[in-house]
Amino acid sequence: MQIRPQSLVFLAAFAVFSAGCATTTTTDEDAAAARLPTGVTLLESDRSECAGSVAIDERLVSGARRADLVIQPGQNAVFEIDADDDNDVDIDWTCVGTSDTDEETVECPDETSYVRVTRASTGDDFLFECYGDRD
Repeated sequence: MQIRPQSLVFLAAFAVFSAGCATTTTTDEDAAAARLPTGVTLLESDRSECAGSVAIDERLVSGARRADLVIQPGQNAVFEIDADDDNDVDIDWTCVGTSDTDEETVECPDETSYVRVTRASTGDDFLFECYGDRD
C-alpha cells in the first residue's frame, strides 16, 4: 500500500488541530465570564481603582456563589442583578488590599439587569458597566 505525501500532511494538520482543541478547558472560575446576554444595552459605566481584589456585595446578585463575587486583576465577570424596578441600583463593593479595606458604591440606572466588571491584568484600574433594556 502506497501512502501519498499529501495524506501525511493532512494527518499531521489534523493531529495538531485536535491537540489544540483538546487542551482548551472551561473551569468553574469561567462561570462568571464576561459574556452578556443578547439584546442588553450599555446604560452607564464607572471607572474605579483597586490595588487588591474587588469583592461584590452578594445582596443584589442573583444565583451567585460567594467565590464568584471576588474579582482578581486580569479577571472579568458578569452578574445578573435582582433589583427593584423603581429605584436606581446601588452596588456595594469592597477593595480588599494588603493593608486596608475600602468600601465603595456604584450607582446604576433602575433599568439595570446585568453588571459587568472588567479588570486589567496590570494596574489598579477596573470598569463597572451597567446593562439592561431601555424601554
